[in-house]
Amino acid sequence: MRSPREQGIARFRRAAGFSLVEMMIAMVLGLIVVAGLIQVLLANRKSYQLQQGTNILQQNVRFASDRLGWSLRMADFWGGNSGGVITGSPAVTARGSCDQAWILDTQHGLYGYEGGASFPIANCVDDADYVKGSDVLVARYVDADGMDPAASSTIAASPKQVYLVSAIGQQAALFLGNTAVPTTPPASAIGRYVYPYHVDMYYLRPCSNPAGGTNATHCDAADDNGSPIPTLMRMRLDSTGSLTEEPLVEGIEQLQFQYGITGTDVTQLVPANYKDASAVTADEWRRVITVSVGLVAVSQQRDISMPHVGTFGAGNCSYQIKNGSTVTTGCANFSVAGSQPWQFARTQLTQVVQLRNRIRMLVASQ
Repeated sequence: MRSPREQGIARFRRAAGFSLVEMMIAMVLGLIVVAGLIQVLLANRKSYQLQQGTNILQQNVRFASDRLGWSLRMADFWGGNSGGVITGSPAVTARGSCDQAWILDTQHGLYGYEGGASFPIANCVDDADYVKGSDVLVARYVDADGMDPAASSTIAASPKQVYLVSAIGQQAALFLGNTAVPTTPPASAIGRYVYPYHVDMYYLRPCSNPAGGTNATHCDAADDNGSPIPTLMRMRLDSTGSLTEEPLVEGIEQLQFQYGITGTDVTQLVPANYKDASAVTADEWRRVITVSVGLVAVSQQRDISMPHVGTFGAGNCSYQIKNGSTVTTGCANFSVAGSQPWQFARTQLTQVVQLRNRIRMLVASQ
């Protein structure tokens, strides 16, 4: 049996708690557990950001596809007439070679331009605001929502808006909202409606926000926080009769078009072949019935966990992203943006859009 003194010492030891060594071991083990939890949380956060970037990338591709598809399907809609019978030349504001005749060229409801070292329509878009080597597409048409020509107050509310008055299968004429509705076609014509006139030109710009760089009006390397984002642009004719630019989809890196042309026998409503814009002759433009749209989109979310290498292409343009370099073929003057493009995910899309209004005109002519 222990003496009272030994019993007191034992009770003191039981009440003394952890020793310094034991406390240090416990702290080290706790720090290891906390560090592990932090790593898990950081990994989950990074995974969420990458997944979010992928989702945005897919959404951008879908939106670009939908927007381009809409304009192509509307191209050459003139309220039941062909573009060749339209008269009238209302005043609009020119921008370089995108002048009045170009804006109101209803005989070319669809027209394409091959990409090059400079914007293919002189002085229409500044070369600094153009992704070299990417194609340009123009669609002209009128809105599908026709108005009664007698709705003068509605039309006059946009005095500089270009309108088309059309009688189905008869005549059509362009005019401004602040002028009287033309009498050609005559007011007695059956199926006479007024439609807003549209011009949509699609091209790529090297940045999303030019005002963010050192140059307040044009793209430069300082834009978009020092990492310029290639952006799908649309230049359109607005309600003031002027051409205005608007960014549609960020992250579109390359854009190419090829045009499906019927044979000389237009009763065969299938493309005989596909050509780049530079190879389509003047006579063949009216026989273009499909457009192959190719685009490449790049994520804005950087990912250094693995190199995003591979070969990406749109139309005849192809470029290989390697871990440390890039090789481009088929699209002269194009270069991949950024100093380390292999650190960004990409996706590509090719779709064929049928020009339904061209098909209808060809069917009607048979």
